[in-house]
Amino acid sequence: MRYISPLRYPGGKGKLGPYFARVLASQTLPITAYAEPYAGGAGAGLYLLAEGHIDHLLINDLNPGIAAFWRSLLQETNEFVDKLQLEVVSLDSWHRHRETYLNPTGKSDLDLGFATFFLNRCNRSGILTARPIGGLDQSGRWKIDARFNKEELAARIRHLQTLAKRISVSEKPALDFVTSVSRRSKPVLLYVDPPYLVKGEELYMSSHSWEDHEKLAAVLAKSRHPWILTYDVDERVRGLYPSNRCLRYSISHTAQAQKVGREFMLFSRGLRINDLSVASNRKGAWVDSDAAALQR
Repeated sequence: MRYISPLRYPGGKGKLGPYFARVLASQTLPITAYAEPYAGGAGAGLYLLAEGHIDHLLINDLNPGIAAFWRSLLQETNEFVDKLQLEVVSLDSWHRHRETYLNPTGKSDLDLGFATFFLNRCNRSGILTARPIGGLDQSGRWKIDARFNKEELAARIRHLQTLAKRISVSEKPALDFVTSVSRRSKPVLLYVDPPYLVKGEELYMSSHSWEDHEKLAAVLAKSRHPWILTYDVDERVRGLYPSNRCLRYSISHTAQAQKVGREFMLFSRGLRINDLSVASNRKGAWVDSDAAALQR
């Protein structure tokens, strides 16, 4: 499948899956588990699992709707597909699912998870708090059902059903999740993709204060496991991770309009990095070549 995750995600991090596969293959000791503290659509992790590069995928997201989506999809797959196939994609449905998403207390995983899925597929750029594709008056070129291909989405979900036994889902604050993963004895590759420093609240399903970003840096500094971290290009990031290798690379984004953005990718000490071709044959460049050479 060209796409594995049923969720749309403006950051486009599913495209990093092949790069992470090459990073895993470069390590001296095998790493068979992979974890995402801010999973969202979990595109990269699902790619690694589906292609056999890892044996176990750990998905975590504090957003109740996203966590309920993954639990219901993996544990109630048949019921989820039935709801998908029977759904009438309309503005009335949008308002109903939006109400469920905004008021999750007391809702079942299936109802909340499907409401989250519906909004993700039907909203502009997949942003859960955005308006529907085509607008509330449906006057745009594309309509609300433009990204709701039932047959294709059902096929993706059925494919994930075959992987369900090797996927764990949790709903914890990201820092708590990273700490819990650190207790595991076997090595886990952590891919940490926190909300952007700039426009994080708009593009992502949760946001961080500057203090949260500082706490994340402190927790990762103590992690027993290797990690890869991505951020928007902002010099404040270098202050948070002054002794870690930092790669600047380009990646396509789809929020608002298709464009190529620049990001930082940082690596934990000891992680072997022999490949700089991060995504779409775009080769990254070390921000500090001397520091990179010392840590290889």
